[in-house]
Amino acid sequence: MISYRLQFLLVLGSILCLIILLNLIRKYKLELRYSMLWLVLITFVTVLSIFPKSFVIISEAMGIELAVNALFLLAIFALYTIIFSLTLTLSKSVNKIQSLSQELGLLKHEINELKKKLPQGGTHK
Repeated sequence: MISYRLQFLLVLGSILCLIILLNLIRKYKLELRYSMLWLVLITFVTVLSIFPKSFVIISEAMGIELAVNALFLLAIFALYTIIFSLTLTLSKSVNKIQSLSQELGLLKHEINELKKKLPQGGTHK
């Protein structure tokens, strides 16, 4: 069982993280679609902080003898989920950058071809 001091610190930390996350969303520094995972994680930590006995029930349901081992397993799962989400975002960004680079190259080529067709003066009247 966790002490009341630790329980208080966990609840306070969760609420602080929630305030920071909502502030980042409000200032458009973090997109809503990427923050949903963090909202779920903060909510989960807050509920477990307020009701620490629920984690013993969760660990028993998972067939894990010690609640702390279930905590580590769920923490590792949460980290893998976050890493996977970031990998998807990175992959989409790389594909978009590649597409934009190719489009930019085609536009530069088209501009150079148009410049070649202009008279020597470089301006068209």
